[in-house]
Amino acid sequence: MNLDRIKNARIRNLSVSHRLLYSFLLMAIVPLLIFGIISYQVSNSAINSKISNSSIQVLKLVQKNIQYESDKYQKISDALMVNKTVQDGLYRFDTWDYMQKNNFIVQMNSVISGHMSNSPQIMQIFLTDRDNNPIYSQGWFYVSQETIDRMIDLCGKNINWLSVNEGNKNYIIYTHPVISERGSGVIGHTLIFIDAAAFYNCLSGVDMGTGADLMVMDYYGNNVANQDRTFRPGSAVDGGLFSYCRENPDRNIIRNYKFNGRLGMIAYSFFTQQGWLLVAAIPDAYLRSETFSIAVTSLISIVLCFLCAVIVYRQMWKSISVPINRLVQLVGKIDNTNFDQMSFYDDSKDELGFLSRAFREILQKMQDLVKQVETEQKQKREYELKMLQAQINPHFLFNTLNSLRWTALMSRATSVSNGLAALSDLLRNTILDKNEFITVEEELKNVNNYIVIQKIRYGDIFSVTYEIDENILHCYMIKFLLQPIVENSIIHGIDEDGTQKEIHISMNRREDTILTVISDNGKGFDVEKTLDAKKNKRLTGIGMQNVQERIRLCFGGEYPFNIESRIGEGTTVTMEFPYIGTLPESTKELTQGKEREEDDSGAVR
Repeated sequence: MNLDRIKNARIRNLSVSHRLLYSFLLMAIVPLLIFGIISYQVSNSAINSKISNSSIQVLKLVQKNIQYESDKYQKISDALMVNKTVQDGLYRFDTWDYMQKNNFIVQMNSVISGHMSNSPQIMQIFLTDRDNNPIYSQGWFYVSQETIDRMIDLCGKNINWLSVNEGNKNYIIYTHPVISERGSGVIGHTLIFIDAAAFYNCLSGVDMGTGADLMVMDYYGNNVANQDRTFRPGSAVDGGLFSYCRENPDRNIIRNYKFNGRLGMIAYSFFTQQGWLLVAAIPDAYLRSETFSIAVTSLISIVLCFLCAVIVYRQMWKSISVPINRLVQLVGKIDNTNFDQMSFYDDSKDELGFLSRAFREILQKMQDLVKQVETEQKQKREYELKMLQAQINPHFLFNTLNSLRWTALMSRATSVSNGLAALSDLLRNTILDKNEFITVEEELKNVNNYIVIQKIRYGDIFSVTYEIDENILHCYMIKFLLQPIVENSIIHGIDEDGTQKEIHISMNRREDTILTVISDNGKGFDVEKTLDAKKNKRLTGIGMQNVQERIRLCFGGEYPFNIESRIGEGTTVTMEFPYIGTLPESTKELTQGKEREEDDSGAVR
């Protein structure tokens, strides 16, 4: 309800012309804007989905071409591994003399030359023994021993392919172990150095869209080949992208990824044998180019609707603004002493005509209301005077009690004097003090005043002991919360035989509550029968059940309140209520009002 009032108040702060204008704009633009946004999102999603599917299909075709190219070099390596000359050379090379080794090189030249002539992309072929020492090579550039050792080490980790960039040479290395036919395990390795252009050719001619790029990355995320040649072979590309794709090999699509400084979509596919990753980076500009025309059309439609709404608004407003403005001007001139001089009439049958006809009736009612307010103000002053007179009677009562107290003191009737003083304090806190909350110290004072009065009746047949945490004396609690329980202990705890009874009051802080225990060793009672609402005629004052109800009404929630009593042994009442260190502002005002009343009471204090 409060939220609706706030919304209505904000709307009513706007003039009628603005409300009409905003209504027309919302009715004309918002539906079309929502429709345009939804259409754009749906079409954009459909186009992206189609591009994603087509990109994956293209990647599969490109992957087949690259796989075919790499298979050629794997077959050459497999042929060399089973070649008798290679097997004999690797197995016996260390035992041969110079002539035998030279003869081996001549035979290898014959074997290797055929493979290199059929595959011109091969730049170099190495054959190493089991100690990684090259025993044969054919090619046209130098390869360091460090590169050979690194490739053979990776081969032992099942990483056979690596992209390398050394100086001006860009090449791909394929390494494969040579297994001895004699059953002695790995006896060497073949290393085939392939020109990176062989894999660039597999990517050329593939159109993934304007600004798109195709790239092949090796196991370490280094570039093997990319379509627009932005990265050199062997150079690091995007380690985060490669790691994500390797952890999610079946996803194939990443949207809204920033690659090489451009936001777009990533399509990818893995090479199982090589451990390579084929990536297609499609820029966001290309993805959105297809939906740009839809966005332009929607914008034009919104602008046209806006213009139409303005035209309709101007015509409608003219039929409303003239009578409203005239009525507003007349209302602004109202003078409480000249209601009869106001004249305005409109015989139209719309709401504005109804308002004008009702205007005269409002003027008459305003005159009546002014007279009514004057009468009510007079009655209010009379009521305040009666309230002031009503306060004189309690003051007179307190002054009389004080006079009786001093008379008792002069007559040396100390117990009567103390009883009158206690009664006066209790009546003052009951009648004049309108505050619901008082301090624990003040509440204990009220309890003590009540006990003083009861001792006049019962004498010293009972005693009261206190166990109070001094840190809670200045916190606040509900007024007269303890007195009904103490009263019950006195009235229902004293036996007819007049034996001495003891009442113990304990109050301590427990976290955010005050734990209060009031116990006695009186005669006790049956709790269920005594607290039964229909049978209970003996509970005194506001009753112990009402104590629990007051706690619930003041603080909400359920705070513990327990009565334990055994006939012949006594009664223990345990309860908890919130710890209140500081009163709310509204309660402080009541407290200040109380102090002002007591200051005005004169002799009462």
